[in-house]
Amino acid sequence: MTLNSGGRRLKQWLVEQINSNQYSGLQWEDDPHRTMFRIPWKHAGKQDYNQEVDASIFKAWAVFKGKFKEGDKAEPATWKTRLRCALNKSPDFEEVTDRSQLDISEPYKVYRIVPEEEQKTGKGAASSMSMNSQSDVDMDCSPAELEELIKDVSQSSGDEYTSHSPQDDTCNMQPTQEFWHHDSHNVVPVHPDPSPLGSFNYAFSQMLISFYYAGTSMGSIVTTYPEGCRISPASSLIYSSSMADSLQHVRFPAIEQIENERQRQVTRKLFQHLERGVLLRANREGIFIKRLCQSRVFWSGLGAHYSPGPCKVERDAVVKIFDTSRFFQALQLYQEGQYPAPDPTVTLCFGEEFHDISTAKSKLIIVQITAVNCQQLLDAVMNDMCTYSVPQHPACFRDNLAITA
Repeated sequence: MTLNSGGRRLKQWLVEQINSNQYSGLQWEDDPHRTMFRIPWKHAGKQDYNQEVDASIFKAWAVFKGKFKEGDKAEPATWKTRLRCALNKSPDFEEVTDRSQLDISEPYKVYRIVPEEEQKTGKGAASSMSMNSQSDVDMDCSPAELEELIKDVSQSSGDEYTSHSPQDDTCNMQPTQEFWHHDSHNVVPVHPDPSPLGSFNYAFSQMLISFYYAGTSMGSIVTTYPEGCRISPASSLIYSSSMADSLQHVRFPAIEQIENERQRQVTRKLFQHLERGVLLRANREGIFIKRLCQSRVFWSGLGAHYSPGPCKVERDAVVKIFDTSRFFQALQLYQEGQYPAPDPTVTLCFGEEFHDISTAKSKLIIVQITAVNCQQLLDAVMNDMCTYSVPQHPACFRDNLAITA
């Protein structure tokens, strides 16, 4: 494994800043061992946000990298993004999500300094493999082209940008149309798209589906069928023969991959209630789900994270779990430095009550669905704001995500 010399430089600089005690909230988490540290992580939208204090370490990194000098326009959101990108890229650091505290008055993240010996053993191989699987859907936009694309897509969805925060909405988002007709035997999509926008819709139909068993990555797949897909553990389709080719069949990873015997037994029992699975479809409006299985299914994503209670998918109900228009609004606010980066990923939890991503590692079955087109746009924005060009992957997990590969 080739170590990143830029990472070495960041490590030395950051350790010096922690030891200097000049930055409020930047401190060792496990002093005197000094293998983990806290870094303040308050959003600029908070009422008590103080740029001189809360953005000081991010500003210092921008100055160190030559990206900011006194007299330039202050861009605290950009400063923060650049340091976050550097930390995510560097093999020297790994976020310790179960120690991070993002919902308190003085939020912070915790990072671990990864020993060089551990890096040499192949740290991050699973996430690198997932990134390679998505390489064929990466995109490259100039800032001007990206801004025009966001505006065009937002207008085509029938919505204009507003100044309200995306967290104002609740998790009970219902679609305006039914995509599937369900009876006791057949599941048939009933709304084909004959319009000239068909090819445009196809760009929004791709989903990256990633599987986790008790926090362990079990692989990913990018769906390609415009009519959507069905996720289930079954080895055979349950659709009528005439529609068997319309929906992509995605199987849960084999239980035999689970190393822990007790976990494997319990997951096998849960599979018995997942036979009919769930249907998923993505288009320019968002991502929709229909639960067919007996097992309970909960979801969390943009907007649902701020819901007072768990978001449950009722059986046979079609629910919009990701809103493209809301994502574009949040992305626009992020570019303007008014809101943290929105996440294009929705998390499903099967069989267990689930409120947010912070508890995902303890759940038997977690499935994450990422709107590929929205991920591409977010990557392009962050690549423009960061000091490197390697695309981010959902497995890197942003502010509201916690599973690590």
